[in-house]
Amino acid sequence: MIHISRSNKRHKVSRGPFTSRFLPLGRTAPDTQDHGIAQIGRLEHATLEAGALVPMHLHQNEEILSYLRKGTMHHKDSDQNDVPIHNKHLMLMNAGSGIHHEEGVQEGNETVEMLQIFIRPKADDLEPKVQFHDLDVGYSLNEWRLLAGHDRSGAPMLFRSEVLFHDLHLQEGNSIQSLELNELVGFMYLFSGSVTIEDNGEILEEGDSIIIKDERLTLTGNEDSNIVFFVLDETAPYSRNGLYTK
Repeated sequence: MIHISRSNKRHKVSRGPFTSRFLPLGRTAPDTQDHGIAQIGRLEHATLEAGALVPMHLHQNEEILSYLRKGTMHHKDSDQNDVPIHNKHLMLMNAGSGIHHEEGVQEGNETVEMLQIFIRPKADDLEPKVQFHDLDVGYSLNEWRLLAGHDRSGAPMLFRSEVLFHDLHLQEGNSIQSLELNELVGFMYLFSGSVTIEDNGEILEEGDSIIIKDERLTLTGNEDSNIVFFVLDETAPYSRNGLYTK
């Protein structure tokens, strides 16, 4: 089973130099009222222009991965981190019982384009911490790359939840299969570009997403495309008590 949600289903919110597009996730799928999907509580495709500042605010009971594709964003938090993050220096906040942070783009800098990924943890009030990971290259060419996952995954950044997060830069004319699900659920988002699903001829454009169950798809790049892919376990426990992931 596959279920495609088109980019025009996203909800757009603009606050000056900060624009966020919220993916509908589970709400477009049949027989569900969840605004998220399994371990994903919220997913935002955001842009922050030069001068943008999201002031210090609290996160609790959610795991937040900042996945940047363009630009540099400055991060400051209550764990005494004060650092730039970009497409080769990623950050995952395991908010647990509580972390305050702020983020912004300095005047004169390039516009940031990113995903803000809010994952539901397996339990409430876990110990808060912040992880950083340096990448040798910003893009994984024509190959799925595991960036974050549960504690058995071997991923460089750890979610305290049963979820795997991969990314991929699929070059024009190249093909790849979606990840093996082993009876789990796949969620794929096209960050940029255009791909054809060879199995049914459907074309996915920037901002489109797809829920996948019991299938493995072949994707061909119609142009250079950036894709992210989550593997989710609907049967595993997760909390819906986060500030942004209820």
